[in-house]
Amino acid sequence: MRWITTGTIAIAALAAAAWTATAQEFPRGRYETRGITMTLGRDGRATFTSARGTLVSGSYRVDGATIVFRDDGGLVACPGQDGRYEWSYAADTLRFRLVDDPCEGRRGALALPWARLPGALVLTSATVIDGTGAPPRPGTTIVIQDGVIAAVHPDGAAPLPEDATARDLRGHWVLPGLIDAHVHVATNPSAQDRREVTERRLRNALRGGVVAVRDMGGDARALADLARAAAAGDIEAPTIVYSAIIAGPEFFRDPRVRASSAGLTPGTAPWARAVTDTSDLRQVIAEARGAGARGVKLYADLDSAAIRRVAAEARRQGLRVWAHLALMPARPSDVVAGGVHVASHSVLLAWEKSAELPGYERRADVDFATTEDHPAVQRVLASMRANDVLFEPTLFVYRAASARDTAVARQREALAFAMTRAAHRAGVRIVAGTDGLGSDRDGALPNLHEELRLLVEGAGLSPMDALVAATRNAAEAAGIEATHGTIAPGKAADLLVLSADPTADIRNTREIALVLRRGRVVER
Repeated sequence: MRWITTGTIAIAALAAAAWTATAQEFPRGRYETRGITMTLGRDGRATFTSARGTLVSGSYRVDGATIVFRDDGGLVACPGQDGRYEWSYAADTLRFRLVDDPCEGRRGALALPWARLPGALVLTSATVIDGTGAPPRPGTTIVIQDGVIAAVHPDGAAPLPEDATARDLRGHWVLPGLIDAHVHVATNPSAQDRREVTERRLRNALRGGVVAVRDMGGDARALADLARAAAAGDIEAPTIVYSAIIAGPEFFRDPRVRASSAGLTPGTAPWARAVTDTSDLRQVIAEARGAGARGVKLYADLDSAAIRRVAAEARRQGLRVWAHLALMPARPSDVVAGGVHVASHSVLLAWEKSAELPGYERRADVDFATTEDHPAVQRVLASMRANDVLFEPTLFVYRAASARDTAVARQREALAFAMTRAAHRAGVRIVAGTDGLGSDRDGALPNLHEELRLLVEGAGLSPMDALVAATRNAAEAAGIEATHGTIAPGKAADLLVLSADPTADIRNTREIALVLRRGRVVER
């Protein structure tokens, strides 16, 4: 080995005086030093790799406190020159003391301390519900390495990785972590969404099985900081994807959008922008991207032409297009035909049958007599299916209002169920979102579990369909389907482990045994 210079040999001399032979079992596994990874396998093979590729491959033999290396290939190997060392392991660090080695580079490399890398976590004997809608697979092994799913296979179909920690999940169900595709965690960071309260809500969500959220309108300054802190592990929280609101000028009288853009003139914030026929949409969308938004949310006071222009530019710049199902004056058919990816709020579908639409402030005043088989409703649903527009009904928010026991709220909830039932029957893909993440009370479950129950018991989805709505479909809605939403090699190891079968009873999503975030167990 000629890949580390002799200057590092001095480190071995410093350690020699305090060296103590060990009788412990040799700690095989993966180690790292100065950008080089050393793998010492159970089969007696040793490899040293870096960004350049395989530096050395060969074998090793352990005899008590002594180890002998022999190279047989690689970019900088020393074939035919065996190296003998004493080894010591403590505090997750493997050290070698030179006994005899003619290979100068190997002497230099092994003089350095080698830090142990986390071993693979292997979940065995699990019943896997992979998020695609496929039947559950009992007797399945999931291999997790460096926070990512490395393999999924039947138990015993492949040898376990070196240095793996196995966890027997017999009698448990493993799902992709749930995704709430409609939350608001930073509408007013100066008041009800102040940081300490929001962090508690996010922590409860993660501990309750929600591994990602799509924020549908808030202060991007706060959202960017929360998203960064969640990604860095500074706070206990799901992955956060957020939107930039785009609407007509009339919307920006709303006190909520004023709170989320405090300090700026309403309608001028990059994440809360008023647009007209003369707006430079290329600049508007570029600034939304600059604020960290992964999608634009079309909210209100937009006509069909404006929807098409905004959606086309957002797609051109790589952003998702999210919208309310009616934008007043634009009706549901205009929204669906305009190029959106996801349409929200099932009740708004009823506006399609109205001859004229009022201003957005009256968007909830729909005709409760609208039936799910009305021809206008069915035409919109057929268009949604043809254009693969995802339907996000937000049943939870209608149930929460109905719980206040007013006749109008109960009618609105019944209409929400009917429209969702019609969409599902028409083959439109459903997305689970709550419009309200959950309480900051210690130990509170996120509202998404109730959304799943309502999708099944109120809107007629099967438990499996509801699970897909909160996993694969929600990941697509948020634009994170490359990393989340299904259990497959290469996906993030953000998983939910249940002690009861959710396909038998959707309420079993609350029977949480474990939550994994980046392959690590979240303490509950």
